Amino acid sequence: MSAEAASVIAMQQSQSSSLRADFSWMFVGNAVYAGCQFAVLMLLAKLLRPELVGEYALGLAIVYPVIALMSFQLRAVLASDIYRQTYFGHYLSLRLLTTALALMIVFAITRVLGYRLELTAVVVMVGVSQAIETVSDIYYARLQLCDNMLGISKSLIARAVLSVIGLTIGIYIGRNLLWGIAGIIVARAAVLFGYDIRERTHGLNRQPNELRHETLRPLFSLKAQRELLSFSFPLGILTLFVTLNSSIPSYFIKHALGERSLGIFSAIGFVVSVGSLAAVSLGQSAFTRLARAYAAENIGEFWSLMGILLALGAAVGICGMIVSKIAGHEILRILFRPEYAEQADLLPWIMAAGGMGYMAQFLGIGMTAARNYKPQIALLVAVSVSLTVASYLLVGRQGLLGAIFAMSIGSFVQAAGGAVILFPGLRRRSGVCAKRVGTAETSA
Repeated sequence: MSAEAASVIAMQQSQSSSLRADFSWMFVGNAVYAGCQFAVLMLLAKLLRPELVGEYALGLAIVYPVIALMSFQLRAVLASDIYRQTYFGHYLSLRLLTTALALMIVFAITRVLGYRLELTAVVVMVGVSQAIETVSDIYYARLQLCDNMLGISKSLIARAVLSVIGLTIGIYIGRNLLWGIAGIIVARAAVLFGYDIRERTHGLNRQPNELRHETLRPLFSLKAQRELLSFSFPLGILTLFVTLNSSIPSYFIKHALGERSLGIFSAIGFVVSVGSLAAVSLGQSAFTRLARAYAAENIGEFWSLMGILLALGAAVGICGMIVSKIAGHEILRILFRPEYAEQADLLPWIMAAGGMGYMAQFLGIGMTAARNYKPQIALLVAVSVSLTVASYLLVGRQGLLGAIFAMSIGSFVQAAGGAVILFPGLRRRSGVCAKRVGTAETSA
């Protein structure tokens, strides 16, 4: 694809929607999806025995890290491929291959752990339901590259609502967990094949001639798959460390304070997820714009977008602290039980840690949009070490407040390291661009 055509596409896409509109759609889609995920757990708890709910939770605990690791964050790679250097079909075929491998790994884990046949079936079927999601995710990447956040939001909402309906119908018909998961699988497959992969959804007829005939089907090429895997492999490692870092304080809380304290900490931490929902939606909406600005060497626009993201991340944290200070006790009492409300003093602190975490998350989005992958591995290793040391020193002495301080330290290390990696690189790229412009003007 020519650079001229790419610039035309970038211009068309930049005019197609605003950041505010994209954020609104993504927030609605993610909010409905999160609400329906909660509804799934609530329905399982009401309709089935606690042991079966535990089996479903175990399935998610086994499947999610494997699927996340084997996804290699191809969505981020595709969404930042502004000049379409690799065909969508090659991304899709690699996603299908790695997802199939992930399911094999999940099955192998159940065999190694010696699970009985019924539990193995539950875990594998949970894996299939997550596999369908990860295939939809690569189609979302193409929609995101075209700034079609409305299409992603529609799919998220349909998939979430139909999954709840499918679960309910499945359990009603079969009276067991496997039938419920089968209902979820049917619902997610219906959205994938009925909407996500459709040419109309991706608006191929409205795109330039060079993209109008782009296939939305897999394209298998050993060379292309090998290059993509080599390029995206660091992102798989990043996903592994992100998953690990989110769990480190919980390990120390369980060991030093017990399961009751861990339950209270997890419940209070749930409040931070509201801010995370906004942060994820905003990051997804801004990601392609950041990648496009970086690829077009429009560093001023990149700086401007990053400034907005960081300011909003800090604002969400500060607002959360204020609300928690004023109404934290009532919020926890309404959402949970009185014993949780007794820990309301922790809520402003955890919102402060959340604000730092949002800023670190946005800096990570900036580095990924600039395709600066490998330095993030060393950064997340440093975060893991600092988080582990801080948790070891603080949780035993200061309890849950110590765990929150450890989270804050980890987030600060991640944010500071992200700034050290990203900002000097932007200044160097800006200098190169200015030098190139000066050379062109001199020669003219």
